Amino acid sequence: MLFPLLPDSSTVYPMWRQLVVKYDVSGVQVHDARLVAAMIAHNVKHILTFNVTDFQRYTDEGIEVVNPGAV
Repeated sequence: MLFPLLPDSSTVYPMWRQLVVKYDVSGVQVHDARLVAAMIAHNVKHILTFNVTDFQRYTDEGIEVVNPGAV
């Protein structure tokens, strides 16, 4: 499988909650925080996105944001 699907985990919700509080996330950006929480739970370090600015705040969490134009 080229892109394996990772299962949802019980560790995602507490991590998501921590990120929302730590970075004062609200509105639609809580969905980005959920994605980052899942990445952290599964030890995924890179995210490929055109929306670099929305994920930039999570670099302190070890997330590397990559713009597709840079690949």
